[in-house]
Amino acid sequence: MEPGEAASFILREYSKCMSCGFCEAACPTLPFGPHRGYGPRGRVRLASLAVENGSISAEGVAGIYTCLLCAACMLRCPAGVDIVGVVRLARELLARGAIRAPERIPLRLVG
Repeated sequence: MEPGEAASFILREYSKCMSCGFCEAACPTLPFGPHRGYGPRGRVRLASLAVENGSISAEGVAGIYTCLLCAACMLRCPAGVDIVGVVRLARELLARGAIRAPERIPLRLVG
């Protein structure tokens, strides 16, 4: 998918989100993150902000890359947001350099 198409998809999916939070109960990684950016709703928001701003923080990158892509959140989403699709495309845009990210991402160990 071209970067412009990917960005449009991410923004369209974000616009569907009702911020109900039903997806968060199913997310296996949210309890291990320091904030909501490590949950489905936060990841969709981080991706939309990255597309709008053209850049993302190291913490935002961590939020995007800690998603397991298991789609448990999508089963709970009443709005039908393609959360996994958003995360995959955000990763693709980061890999292509369409979204600027810090060169070094600090590693956070849990446990």
